[in-house]
Amino acid sequence: MPDSGEIPKGDTKLKNLNLLLLFVSFMGLSNCAHSVMRGSVAMKTSENEAHVCLGKGEVSVGDRVDVYKNVCVQRSGVASNYRIAGGVAVCEKKRIGMGIVEEILNEHYSVVKFDPGVAFEEGTIVEKM
Repeated sequence: MPDSGEIPKGDTKLKNLNLLLLFVSFMGLSNCAHSVMRGSVAMKTSENEAHVCLGKGEVSVGDRVDVYKNVCVQRSGVASNYRIAGGVAVCEKKRIGMGIVEEILNEHYSVVKFDPGVAFEEGTIVEKM
């Protein structure tokens, strides 16, 4: 009998097992989604303001945001702020401060004013609180 890729009509156990595996896979992948509105600094416009990739429908004027940076450590123990090719580093998201949404520019961007002393740059992670 040639293999057509079809499940024989009489083999309902195999069919049910495939459906169960499909359901479990879908549920596992859906748990990877984040429920937090997350963007990044697109352009630093001053020492305490930036255009951020969070726009209309994602944030509103007056919303507080948390600011994070990725801190990566090589397995040898040497700290680095850069990703290490080949997966030889462990990275952690570190909170470095807060800010407030001052203006919505369009559906993609807003202006955020960061609290004094927050050391941000282009690419810094921003999350709505």
